[in-house]
Formats: sequence, structure tokens, C-alpha cells
Amino acid sequence: MSKAMNQAMRAILPVWKTTPTTTLHRESGIPPIDQLLDARRLRFSARLKSLDEAHLLASRTRPPCQPAYHDLIKRRYQAQTESSFRTRLRRTDELLAPCARPKLVQRRFHQELLPPLQMASKEKSADAFSHWVESLDPLALVVYSDGSLSSEGAVSYGFTIHQNNIPISDGSGRLGPAEVFDAEATGALEGLKAALNLRELATQNIYICLDNLAAATCLRSTPSDSS
Repeated sequence: MSKAMNQAMRAILPVWKTTPTTTLHRESGIPPIDQLLDARRLRFSARLKSLDEAHLLASRTRPPCQPAYHDLIKRRYQAQTESSFRTRLRRTDELLAPCARPKLVQRRFHQELLPPLQMASKEKSADAFSHWVESLDPLALVVYSDGSLSSEGAVSYGFTIHQNNIPISDGSGRLGPAEVFDAEATGALEGLKAALNLRELATQNIYICLDNLAAATCLRSTPSDSS
């Protein structure tokens, strides 16, 4: 690899054939291949240190336990449960000092358990929602948000803010490479920001209404690992 690296540096630099290798590295800004490989191993060792205990690579880097031998049985007949061979993975992990591994805790926005959002049919849910809107305080702000995907692949979001069943503000926007799920969440966030600017009293309630069950569930309690 060093020979190939030297030939590549001589090809890109205006130097003579007798130019020392150290000059090639200095002028090109490319470290020697040994330093590149060592830096790569150190980065991989740091990556191994950052893995969770349940990761498969983390279990393979643990040092083998001290084997227990029985005095009444010859050692050549006692098979070891773990191999004591220091694999390349173990040697790479030993490049850095041992440290506490991070604990991956599932993200959760509410400590208490909340009931599911979808508990009835759409017709019953629509009737219950209409009664709920009529029972709100006249000063309460209700944000309705939505996300869409056009036939050209453009993802957009929009929201409207109602007070006492009267629209008082709205907004929309367009996202880059994204999914409808992202547009639903972005529309709810932008609608909340606009409602906070319109709120006159600190005790004035703001309600966010989404028509996407997946986005509402994610924003309400526990997001999925892929979101």
C-alpha cells in the first residue's frame, strides 16, 4: 500500500523521481499509510467503546473469563467454554482505555401510560370530536395541521388556527426530500409556533389536531426507532 501511495503522490505533484518520500507527504498533505491505518483503528476502537452492552460486537470484545478447573480431572480433558485467543477485534478494542458503555434508553415523552388514540370507528370518532370542539372554551386556540405528497413527489404541510370555530390564521410550507410523516409533524410544530404568537393570555389553551394517527402517536408518547 505504501508503494501505491507513493506512486499516486508522484503522479499528482510536480516532483522529481529522486524527491524524498517525506517531502511527498509534506507537499501533498497525505500522511503515511501507517498513520492512516492507525487512525482508522483508533476510530473503530472508539466506535466499539460507544456500543451498547446488548450489541453483538460488544459481547465479542469482552475478555474471556478465567476458566475453572477441577482438581480431580486432568486439565487436558477439561474443555474451555471460551476461547482465550486475542482476536483482532479484541486487540482493536484494547487500543483505548476501558470506559462505561452508554445505556440506550427508549425515548418517551410521557412517564404515565396514555390510552390509545384510535378506540372507535371513524364515524363515532368524528361525532365525538364535534362534541368536543363545541365544549371548548371560546378563547381556546385549535390548530388543524395536515401534510400531503403531490404527484411530482413534493412534500408540503399546512395548518389553520381556529378560535371559537372561526379561522384566524393559517400557514403552509414545502419540505425537501421527506415523507408525509415529516410533513405532518412539521405542520403541527409550525402551527403551534403560530398559535403561541397569537395567544393573548398565558392561561389560554392551545390544542393541536392531526389527521395522521402515526404522527399523533409519535408526538404524543413514544416515537419509533425509525422516526
